[in-house]
Amino acid sequence: MYRSFNNIEELEEYLDWDKQANGYDATTRDRYPIRFVLFDNFRDCYDFVNYLQSKAHVESVENWIDQRYPDIIITPVELAERIADHIKGKSPHDCVIAPFSELARFYENSSKKSFDALIKTIKAIQANPDALENHQRVYIPIVGLEGKMETFTNDSQITIWRLLTTEKDLTYRLILTDKEDYGVKGLENSYTIVNNIREWLNIWRDIDKQVTPHIICKSRAIYANALNAQPDNAFSYEVCDNAYDFLTKGLNLSFGSLLPQKNDDDNWEELAKDIDISDGFSFTKYVLSHFGVIEINDYKTFINLWFSHRAKHDRWLLARYYSAIKEDYITKILSQTENYGTSEFIENLACDFPENDEYIGIRKYCLSYAAEHHVILCEAVESHVSKSLDELPSKIGYTSTLKYFTGISKKELEKAVYWIGQRHISVDDIAGFYPDLYYYLKEGISLSNGVPEWVDDYIREYKKSKISNECSAEIKSKINIINGSESAFYKWYNQFSTTYTILSSRKDIEKIYWIDGLGIDWIPLVKQIISERCDQKIYLNEIKIACAKLPTKTSVNKDDLKRLLPSDEQLDKTGDLDSLAHRTDNISPFTIIKEIEQVRSSIENILQYYNGKKLAIVSDHGMTYLSQYEQGKNIGGVDSDHHGRIAIRKKTDNAIDESYLRLEDNKTLCALKHESLCGKVPSGQGVHGGCTPEEVLVPIFIISNSSETINWVAHIRTLEVSGTSPRVQFEIKNIPATDIPYIEYDKSRYEVHCLSGDIYETDDLILNSACESVILHIGTKSEAFKIKVSTGIEENDLFG
Repeated sequence: MYRSFNNIEELEEYLDWDKQANGYDATTRDRYPIRFVLFDNFRDCYDFVNYLQSKAHVESVENWIDQRYPDIIITPVELAERIADHIKGKSPHDCVIAPFSELARFYENSSKKSFDALIKTIKAIQANPDALENHQRVYIPIVGLEGKMETFTNDSQITIWRLLTTEKDLTYRLILTDKEDYGVKGLENSYTIVNNIREWLNIWRDIDKQVTPHIICKSRAIYANALNAQPDNAFSYEVCDNAYDFLTKGLNLSFGSLLPQKNDDDNWEELAKDIDISDGFSFTKYVLSHFGVIEINDYKTFINLWFSHRAKHDRWLLARYYSAIKEDYITKILSQTENYGTSEFIENLACDFPENDEYIGIRKYCLSYAAEHHVILCEAVESHVSKSLDELPSKIGYTSTLKYFTGISKKELEKAVYWIGQRHISVDDIAGFYPDLYYYLKEGISLSNGVPEWVDDYIREYKKSKISNECSAEIKSKINIINGSESAFYKWYNQFSTTYTILSSRKDIEKIYWIDGLGIDWIPLVKQIISERCDQKIYLNEIKIACAKLPTKTSVNKDDLKRLLPSDEQLDKTGDLDSLAHRTDNISPFTIIKEIEQVRSSIENILQYYNGKKLAIVSDHGMTYLSQYEQGKNIGGVDSDHHGRIAIRKKTDNAIDESYLRLEDNKTLCALKHESLCGKVPSGQGVHGGCTPEEVLVPIFIISNSSETINWVAHIRTLEVSGTSPRVQFEIKNIPATDIPYIEYDKSRYEVHCLSGDIYETDDLILNSACESVILHIGTKSEAFKIKVSTGIEENDLFG
C-alpha cells in the first residue's frame, strides 16, 4: 500500500491512526509491522525521527558495522537478518531503524537486483504474537530513493508512506574518492570529512549533528559502489578517480585552461598536497607565490625559473601554467615536451630552427641560458643540430647561419672553430655564443711590461694557424727569423728570466699553483676568467712572462718550480694541458675546445677555494700544435724524445744545423722550428720540448684580494687621420700589466699596439668623415679624444 502526504503534520496524524489498528485491514497491518517512510530530504526525515523519539526505540545501522573493519559494507542478506533479529528483540515495542537508506542506497540493483531483494525480504517480516497484540510498528526512513522505491508503489503487500515536499535545495553534494583527500589543506572549514562506512552512517544518526552541504567521503567501499546509488534525489555525486577530478569536480577549484594530460597524475597529486583552501584559492596567485615572482609573462622569466626550479613537478607546474596563459614560441616547444624531468624541453628547442626573427631571438636566449647552466645535449640531438647547421649556409650564408648558434651544442663550437679557420666568419662573430674562444683569439698579450713587440704579433699568428689547421706562410716566415739560428734564438730568449728567477725574491707570494703546459697564448682567456670574480674580491694584480728552461719538458722545469717552495711542501698541480695534447683521439683544430674547457676548469678550481692569500699561477712550459703539419727532419744517429722536439745524439758531436739548438752537452738537440727533428708528429697532437715561443714562453699570474689600481695617463699624438694614414698614435704612461688598450671608433673596436716605450698605435681604422672622435679604453677606465678625419675621396664632376 502506497500513500503520500503533503506535510509532516498529516504524516504524524496518520501514523497515530495506523498505530491504533483500526479499519478493515487492521489485522494485515498488525501482521506486517514494517513501514517504509520516504523523504526527499534529511530535514524532514530528522523531524519525523524526532517525533518518534518518545514513542519508539531508535536503532542506528552503524552499530551493526564490525568495529574491526569499519569500511566493509555489510551485505543485503546480513542487513535483512539484522533487522529481523532487532525487531524480534524489541518485540512488542515500536522501533525506528535509521539510517537505513544511507547503507542500502549503495546496493546493486541492475543485474542481481540486490536492493529490490532486500526490500522484499524486509517487507515480509511478520510480527510475533506479543507484537500483534501490542500493534508493534517498525519505521524505516528512506531518504532520496524515490526512484528505486517506485517498483513497490503498486505492491499491496508493502506499506510505503511518502512525505512530499516542494523544496529542492536541500540536496547534499557527495564527493567520493578512493581513500584520498590528496593532502589538500583547509578542507575541514568547508566540508564534512568521512573516512569509512561506519563514519558515514554515524553522521546521519544524530539530528543535531552539523553536516555541511558538501561531504568528502573517503570510504573505499562507498567509492566502489557509487554507481549503484543512482537515481537519488537526496544526493548529487562527484566520483573523483584522481587528484585532478578531486580538485576540479570535487572542490570546484579553477585552473583556467589547464587540463590533465597523459601520465601527469603524480603532478596533480603533488600540486594538491601544496594547496590550502582555508582562505579561498586562486591558481594564478598560488603559482606566483610558489615561484616567488610578481608575474610570469615572458620567456626570460620562464627560462630563469626553469633553471632555478629543477624539480620535475616544479617544471611541470611552470610549463602548464605558462602554456595556459601564453601563446608564443615557448608554448609551441612545450606542446612537444612530455618529460619535464629531463632535458627534453631544451633539446626540442635545440632541434627547432624557426624562420621567424622573434622566435629565433627567443630560441637563442633560452639555449644560451641553458648553455650557461651546463646542459649537455644527447648524441642524437647533437647530430640533428649539426646536420641542420650544415644545410643552412648554402641557403642563407655563413654569417646569417650564426643567428642559430647559441653555444649549447658541441657541434656549434666545432663549426665556429672550423668556420673561423676557413675564414667563413670572423672572430667578432662568435663573441655572443662562444666568448671563451673569442677572448683566446681576439685579445693579445700585455706588452706594457717590456716584452718585445714581436711576441704579441707572433702569438696572434700562431693562434690563427692553430685554428686554421695549418702552419701558415706567415708563421713560417716569423719562426725563420726569430729562430733562424742558435744565435737568433738566444738573442730573444736571453731577454727573459725563468719563473724561478722572477719569483724567488718575492716574499709576498703565499701560494703557488702549477698548470702543466700553459703557454702565453692563454693569457687573454685566463685574464677574462679571473676578471669574472671581481665581485668576490679576487683581482689579477700582475701578469709576467717568463721563459722555460731548456729543453722545454716537464721534468726539467717542474724541478725548477719546486725550488720556490719549502722542502716539505708539494707543488700543487691544478691543470694538465700537457696530457690533453698527447691524447691519440685528438682531432685538430677541435682540440682547442677541450683545451678551453680545461683552462677554465683549472682556473675556476683555484679560485673556488681562494682564501685571500696572494697566489701565483705558473707553468712549466707551453705547447705547440703546429709541428703536426710538418714532415719532420728524420736526423740520423739520434734517439727521439717528445716526438722529436728533442733528439739525443748517440755520441757527442759539435755538428750544427739551423733546425736545432745544441745544449751544453752537445748531445741534446732541441728543435728551433716547428719541424720535428725525427719522424712526423702524429696528427692532432700538441707537443713541447722545442724552442718555439709558444713552447718556451710561459705566463705568471699574480692574484690577491686587493685591487692594485694604477692611474694611466694618455695623450693623443695624431690630430688628423687620413685615408693614406688611417692610424692613431697615443703616448700612454702607467698602463697596468694586466690591461690591454683598445679604442672604439665609429662603433667598432680596434686594437692598440706598443711601438716602443710609451708610444702606442692603433690598427688601421675604417674612416667615416662624420665620426671625429675616438675612445681609448684601458681596463675599466676610458677617455675620449677629438680627431680630424680626411677620407681623401673626391667626387668626379659627371658633367665636366
